[in-house]
Amino acid sequence: MWEFGNLAASSNEKVQGYLEFPDIEEKLPLFLINGQEGPRVLIIGGIHGCEYTSIDSALKLGQSLNPEEVKGKVAILPIANPASFYSRSIYVHPRDGKNLNRMFPGKEDGTDAERLAYWLNETAIKNVDYLIDLHGGDMIEALIPFTIYHVTKDEQVAEKSKEMASLFEIEYVVGSSGQVPGSTYGAAAEQGIPAIIAEAGQQGILSDENSVLLQEGTKNILRSLGVLEGEVSRFKSKYLSKFDWYRANQRGLWYPSVKIGEMVRKGDKLGDLTDEFGHVVKTFHSDTNGAVLFLVTSLAINENDPLLAVGE
Repeated sequence: MWEFGNLAASSNEKVQGYLEFPDIEEKLPLFLINGQEGPRVLIIGGIHGCEYTSIDSALKLGQSLNPEEVKGKVAILPIANPASFYSRSIYVHPRDGKNLNRMFPGKEDGTDAERLAYWLNETAIKNVDYLIDLHGGDMIEALIPFTIYHVTKDEQVAEKSKEMASLFEIEYVVGSSGQVPGSTYGAAAEQGIPAIIAEAGQQGILSDENSVLLQEGTKNILRSLGVLEGEVSRFKSKYLSKFDWYRANQRGLWYPSVKIGEMVRKGDKLGDLTDEFGHVVKTFHSDTNGAVLFLVTSLAINENDPLLAVGE
């Protein structure tokens, strides 16, 4: 029997139901697949409620995987943040305005996003040996596919995470050293659990092609772990050692000068932030040499909003 919060699956059983947490209003749909003896893997979608391609990908994996083919245990949460999903709230939880993927490992007595992060960590992340967190461009984000792993002091965890991140048919793999604090993959890695984020799809549009890309990469990881049978596909990745974020220093209008996937050099212009009369209040230049991985496409920008990120 594999107990997972209020749900459980017997050996060679697949269960679907709603995961419930204390003091959390929403119930989280969960696929629980308990196959033969083997590793325990958690697959998450929808940490950000408007990243629809990742949600679809996790949902399709939950529908398609069966205990007869699984050597191990697989838990899949396709909509990990239902409040954000159904309110169509980009980035943040609608009730406290906090980004769930900056709250891990969370607080039991915190705000809505902090409590959800706490219970996801305690109930789901701590219940597995590996974590695959599927993401994509939010409603106002354009991006090229990339994967991220956390460079923790535990070299074995970092190396295993890097290997997992390299098993998608995706060109760029970012080794992040804490540039995104409070994330699922960072919190998991610091607890000794190899973990990655895979990003594909953009601007709140459901992309069948990118959903398949995430599904196939996830299944490739499962094959590498021995959870699924079959040959593991290997790809040539470009490893990026820095994830360089740029944020607005005030609210205004954002006019980017670059496109996703574009290679930039240190000093190149990235874009202008103007006031409401069109006067440039800040011009952003690249601090690094690298590729533009994601780019905010919203004209309206609030203070401290992300604008873009360059992988060096």
